[in-house]
Amino acid sequence: MPRVGRIYQRALCYHLMNRGVNRHAIFGDDRDKEYFTRTVAEYKELCGARVYHWVWMGNHYHMLVEVVFENLRPFAGGIQQAYAQYHHARYNGSGVFWQGRFKSKPVERGPYLASCGRYIERNPVRAGLAAMAWEYKWASAAAYVKKVVDGVTDENPYLGSFTEPDRVEYGERLMSGVDEKMVREVEGERAIGTKAFATTLKMERGRFRVKRGRPVRRV
Repeated sequence: MPRVGRIYQRALCYHLMNRGVNRHAIFGDDRDKEYFTRTVAEYKELCGARVYHWVWMGNHYHMLVEVVFENLRPFAGGIQQAYAQYHHARYNGSGVFWQGRFKSKPVERGPYLASCGRYIERNPVRAGLAAMAWEYKWASAAAYVKKVVDGVTDENPYLGSFTEPDRVEYGERLMSGVDEKMVREVEGERAIGTKAFATTLKMERGRFRVKRGRPVRRV
């Protein structure tokens, strides 16, 4: 079956994720996570991406980023290639490292963007790795709740002004888990947002594929 083309728009927020092939661990220790963090920071600058929310888990990662479509593959693909090479060199490995190409879902700005970000940051709590999301070192939660500078997080501008009371409220909402329902409701969809948002994306995709020598608009 041919791959379904990625949804297209000039500038968009995306939920990026991938895991190790056969769900194998991609991070063996903090040194690996530190290298991955530095790599993300490097490619963020190279590709003009902004990373609003993220988490590195044992066998997978999540990022909520804003980047123009043309730089999506250089950003995520570049990170994955660089890290796979590092991992093979350190652990004397070879062959396929990631479980396919990275996954990317467009995310609607507004409530869905904030909910998706907090959903990502709750991963360590759901996995039993931390009692409080901001206690887990390898995630963006501490940047929002404790103002920790981690070298990766770009504070989400769609959250509005972020005063101390806002940080407290953010932490309370993060730990309550109320955002999970909103994200899970669209888990099987190609975008995270309202139906109107998904419809707009389909209308704006505007890409072509070649079939029998003639350009044919994708439907």
